[in-house]
Amino acid sequence: MKFLLKKRKHQYYFAVSISLIVLFFIGYRLITNKITLEAERLVSEVVSQTVREKKNILQFDFNEFDKFISGAEKILEKGADLEESEFKNRLLFNSELAFSEEVIDVSFIYFLKENKVTYASFLGAEELEAKTLEKITVLKNENETFNTVLELNSITYYQKIITHQLPDGTMVIYGYNVNLLKYWNYFSQKYKGYGGYVIVTDKEGVCILHPDTSYIGKYEKSFFNNVTPSKIIKSFKVREAKNNQQIKSTVTSEYLNLEVLRYYNVLQVGKSELVLITSFPLNILIKESVNDIKQYLLWMSLLALLTFMLILGFSRSQLRSQHLRTLQYEQERKRLAISNEQYQQKNARLQLSQLRKKLNPHFLFNTLNSLHVLIGLDKTMSQQFVLKLSEVYRYLLKDREANFTTVKEELHFLEQYFFLQKIRFNNSINLSVTDRSEGKALLKKIPFLALETLIENAIKHNEITKKNPLFINVLIERDKIVVSNNYNPRKSKKEKSHGVGLSYLSNFYAFYNVTSFKTEVFDKDFKCYLPLLSK
Repeated sequence: MKFLLKKRKHQYYFAVSISLIVLFFIGYRLITNKITLEAERLVSEVVSQTVREKKNILQFDFNEFDKFISGAEKILEKGADLEESEFKNRLLFNSELAFSEEVIDVSFIYFLKENKVTYASFLGAEELEAKTLEKITVLKNENETFNTVLELNSITYYQKIITHQLPDGTMVIYGYNVNLLKYWNYFSQKYKGYGGYVIVTDKEGVCILHPDTSYIGKYEKSFFNNVTPSKIIKSFKVREAKNNQQIKSTVTSEYLNLEVLRYYNVLQVGKSELVLITSFPLNILIKESVNDIKQYLLWMSLLALLTFMLILGFSRSQLRSQHLRTLQYEQERKRLAISNEQYQQKNARLQLSQLRKKLNPHFLFNTLNSLHVLIGLDKTMSQQFVLKLSEVYRYLLKDREANFTTVKEELHFLEQYFFLQKIRFNNSINLSVTDRSEGKALLKKIPFLALETLIENAIKHNEITKKNPLFINVLIERDKIVVSNNYNPRKSKKEKSHGVGLSYLSNFYAFYNVTSFKTEVFDKDFKCYLPLLSK
């Protein structure tokens, strides 16, 4: 009976799976055309947005190049009101600013009177100066701005020049050369964008930017088979007034030899215009995108088929999976029990370390020796010594429910403990305590005997002599205490160190899941960072 019920259940799942798969493929066929049209529309919007983004980028960059001309123009307008030295200094400063741009190779200023150079400033390669001067001395226009594409020493430049005639007849020529190859490398690396490629020409049709750098500085008529640069600029001004600034057409690219969707725009740079041409391969950008979407849908269909086929297998393996989960839960319970036992053992080791610190016979031995010597020298100091020693051991033997104490209590204990050590080492050991917390850290918690542990550690591991005294600093901050001492490790260790002190502190903080405890040797100082606990 159970077998028949299971069989019917599996048959039901199988029938449902087949039905859903059939419905899915029918839906797939019905919506494919709709998805294709929608994908073409979305890609077209992305392309238009990319064109606008690239236009804004180039508009900004070329206007950045033009700002030095604008600055020079303002200086030239005020030239008649300025002293000659001040006038030249301002122009020179503007020229140096332009030359500091990474893509500007040449910046120059010339004063010409009766075709003779009366003043010159040329920034750039020396071999370019003569050719530059040769090209600009033919300029006769007064108060004009020129933008030309020219080649000097096999390098193509976008040259920007402004001329101005002073009242005494002197012609001032200011300008600079933008290295177009450098700018193209900068633009192509920084603004990769979404597909397509960018071409910029001047209003004569000469390439300023092109992905194939061999076109830069040349006129390529294939760009303007259907429309001239002047018509593009004129049409752009009409479309700008109507808030419809994009002209587009479908042509065969001379660069890719593919059918491309080409957008024409105009960049307004200062008082001049540049033509921006952005091309997008149709097959790659639109058709392949649509094909990708169809392929994704097909894979989704196959994935659905596989998913529904697995339903039968899942139904049969359900009982087995439940049994395996039960076993896993039992194993996890045992693992947690073992972890809890290890946790308790670790806590016991912490308490044992604390007990060992309390009953340190070596400290008692050294202390009694110091007392023996002190009794014969100073009875009053001996009495204070005995009182301090009794306070130290009263603190050590005090019953505690936990392994931590307040900063205030630990500092008080440290005062008594260090008094005993000071008697032993005299001026060879020094301690300073600084409270930057303004008393707000005194009621926070630290490990019991933490400061004593670090002081003892410093004494045990460092050479302490009159010539090389030990300096110990205790810095109290709001969230931690930093204990540091000058690091002068002993060359030969008379006492055997078991590393209990720092291990005790490390285990203590690990017990309370505090990870900011650390020690380090930095700039010839040993430092230990004791995090403060709020409870």
